[in-house]
Amino acid sequence: MQDNEPKVIAADPDITGWNIPNDIIAQIPNLKAICLQTTGYEWVDGAYCREHDIAVTNVPHYASVSVAEKCVFMALALAKRFPLYLREGGMSYAPEFIGDEMWNKPTDIIGFGEIGHALARRLEGLVGNKEICYYSHNQNDPEFHYWPFEDMLEKSEFMFVTISKNSESIALFDDLSKFNRKMKVVVVSNGFEEVTKRLVEKCEAGELGGVAFESDDSGILHHEYKTNIFVTPHNAHCSKEALARMFEIWTNTVVSVADKKVINQVN
Repeated sequence: MQDNEPKVIAADPDITGWNIPNDIIAQIPNLKAICLQTTGYEWVDGAYCREHDIAVTNVPHYASVSVAEKCVFMALALAKRFPLYLREGGMSYAPEFIGDEMWNKPTDIIGFGEIGHALARRLEGLVGNKEICYYSHNQNDPEFHYWPFEDMLEKSEFMFVTISKNSESIALFDDLSKFNRKMKVVVVSNGFEEVTKRLVEKCEAGELGGVAFESDDSGILHHEYKTNIFVTPHNAHCSKEALARMFEIWTNTVVSVADKKVINQVN
């Protein structure tokens, strides 16, 4: 006998492998919503769910501060050539070990949502406001400087990739040939694994100043790179404060579906 009671999926991506396929969704009768534990929602087919009157919700903005702070940490690691010292196991005055100050260096943020804004605020005292530029579809903050993406590539020394994954944002990185040799790139956006792989290859070839990113692939985490490449687990969101906000927002969102007043819907 088919169970036609209204249903909600509250999805933890670690359990579902960052994927809830449509054929599984189709087998759940009277599914009203898929409430994701994450801010990103590209791992669920929102259009398919919309066609079948299934709300997809996320947990917005809960880790903006935590992720922004991780970005600063990763950039400082690249600026001070920390990955090389880790590999060396001690001090060295060899030229490739000599780091950079971040102050007054051209610094660009790709994607200027909540995380991008939080990052810019934290970089002001480290880099200087006049050096911080952003690229976004919305030129939405007069306190910082909008700059076309192509114009950033020649002079940028620190670039942060915080943009949401879509075909247009991925296409920004189709041609890496204009990325200058001094540039140090920090990637925290989900879904940019292929872009990151090509950035690493460019850095290993001596054509970038450094790359920092997150990965839970043990082979990548423990790989001994030759150059200034800094890899950490996916823990940018993992602070006590951020996790407390996440569970509160997630719970309230599930309850809103039951109350038929859905919040945080993304489809």
